[in-house]
Amino acid sequence: MVVKNNSENSLPGRGMADDSQYSLIKIITIWALATAPMTLFAFVVTPAIISFFAIPASVPPFLVFWPLMILGLVWQFVLSLIIIHNETGNLKWETMKKRMWYTMPRDPNTGEKRASLFLWAIPFIALGLALMVVPLPDFLGSTFPVINSLPHYNMGEVMNSEFQGVWLLVVLTLITIPFNYFLGEEFLFRGILLPKMNGVFGKWDWFFNGVFFGLYHLHKPQGILSQVLFSGFLLSYPSRRFRSNWMAVIIHGIEAPIALWIVFGIVLG
Repeated sequence: MVVKNNSENSLPGRGMADDSQYSLIKIITIWALATAPMTLFAFVVTPAIISFFAIPASVPPFLVFWPLMILGLVWQFVLSLIIIHNETGNLKWETMKKRMWYTMPRDPNTGEKRASLFLWAIPFIALGLALMVVPLPDFLGSTFPVINSLPHYNMGEVMNSEFQGVWLLVVLTLITIPFNYFLGEEFLFRGILLPKMNGVFGKWDWFFNGVFFGLYHLHKPQGILSQVLFSGFLLSYPSRRFRSNWMAVIIHGIEAPIALWIVFGIVLG
């Protein structure tokens, strides 16, 4: 793999425009900065909290991990702002939306911006919903059985009648949604990384963006393979093709009203 514009890979001075591409080392570094906290929270901090406070087995481990996960998502947002400020010298929305592709989708043939291109999100949403109903086979877990023995934090642990009236679930969900579907994961992986990966990966930048996003889910390794396919094709590809990360936000964000509906259903009984 060859890095294009290699002489421009270093961060520009404050206030300068940055049209350069990231090097592979820089991509991996940003990925690691986003991944390490989540992994530590899952396999070190959460078990330590459960042990130190002698939290009873009746309390789902996910309820302990959930606030830490939010903290990890907030860190991704902060990291994104630091990177943008280092590259451009400011955090104005006008600057950020151009750098991070938060603009109207463009026709891939003419470059024309058209709101009607958002309709292309519909088939990707439909496929994403289908994958939620019919999950992918666990090839990774069957190949490496040790993965199945690792802690697995799943929101389903709190989706039962025992949590009727526990409004904390609603509060945590409302905090999670903006950072999970926009300010955290999408900001960093699609907004920061995707526009800067072409220099290393060429036309396959969207695919490798999905690979890095999948590997970021080391905190729940049982789903890495499905995350690679889901995020690579369903999120990164339309964002790359139409040069608009609103596509990924819309497609990924379709999970938000579903999650809220389920949580309210549990809390209200």
